Order: sequence, then C-alpha cells, then structure tokens
Amino acid sequence: MTCIKCGKAHNDYHFRTLHVETLHVRDIGKENRVQALGDFEEFDVCADCARAKYDLYMDNRKVLIRTSIPFVLLILAGIVITALFGTDGVWRLTGLGMAVGGAMCLYGNVRNRTAKKRELALLSEAEALYRCAWECLLESAPKKNDVNDITYIPVDEDTLARKNGDLMILYDLLPEIAIEAHKRIHADAEN
Repeated sequence: MTCIKCGKAHNDYHFRTLHVETLHVRDIGKENRVQALGDFEEFDVCADCARAKYDLYMDNRKVLIRTSIPFVLLILAGIVITALFGTDGVWRLTGLGMAVGGAMCLYGNVRNRTAKKRELALLSEAEALYRCAWECLLESAPKKNDVNDITYIPVDEDTLARKNGDLMILYDLLPEIAIEAHKRIHADAEN
C-alpha cells in the first residue's frame, strides 16, 4: 500500500470511501445540483503524513503569525491615515474603516486558525491522528471528474452509526442520494 499524499509504502491508515459526484447546473437566477453515487474506493495514508498534519495544527504559531501580518499592517495603516488626516472627514473615516476592518479580519483569522487545534485537543492522540490522516486523504484525492465535483464519504464505524439525514447534512447530499448512500454503505459493511 502506498500513501496517497507522499507515495511512501506503508501499512498505517487505510480508508474505504464511497465517492459522490456532483454536477452544478446553473440557470438564470438559480443553481441546481445533480448528484450520482460512484464506486467504493480505497486509499491509504502513512503515519508520517498524518503526524505532520497533526503537528501543523497543534503548533500553528508560525502560520498564524504569517497569515496575520497583512491584517496588522492594515490596522497600522488605518491608524496612520487617521492620525495624519484626522481633520478631513473622508480620510478619517477611511482610516477608521481600515483599522476596524483589519481588527475584525485579524480576530477571524486567529479564531479560524485555532479552531482546529481546539477540536483536536479534545480528542485522544490516536483519534486526532486518524482525523488528520483523513484530511490528508481529502487534500490529495482527486476533487474533480471532468466538470463534476467529487465528495468522499468514509465507510467506517462513525458513518455506519449515522442516519440518512446526518449523511445529507455532513456531506451536502441531496435527500434521495443520502438514502441510497446509506443503503450502499450498510450493504457494503455487511459483505
């Protein structure tokens, strides 16, 4: 077995997935989706790739600092513009808008970058590594088939415990496709 991310031979994380193809049909003023279930596919991810992803989430200071620099610069530029042109209403408003907008973006960036760390910290290390391996698979697996988007549904204990509606919400499935996916996943698990 070879890792889908790095190509290294291993026997660490094995995933069986059902893939769903989605075609977005755009019409005047609305968008419809057409979905079809694909085949079951098997992917593998090595422990090194899963560990690297885990470490990236758990020690995210460098990424957080690098992605926050533009927002900090925007805040500083807004403060400078407000200080230099504080008497002119348009420039003062522009500077204040830049500072407030930069602060809001900075807050959102920090919140989004630390959300995954908080989520993984609540899990045991084995579960967290499994989730990181799944994310490595989603990053490396094909996302398009011609013009169709591909979604992967894992065939594991968690998915088998879910109902049709859960699958529909989690994987953005149409109701009839969620019912069919639920049937196929349970039929596959019985075999």
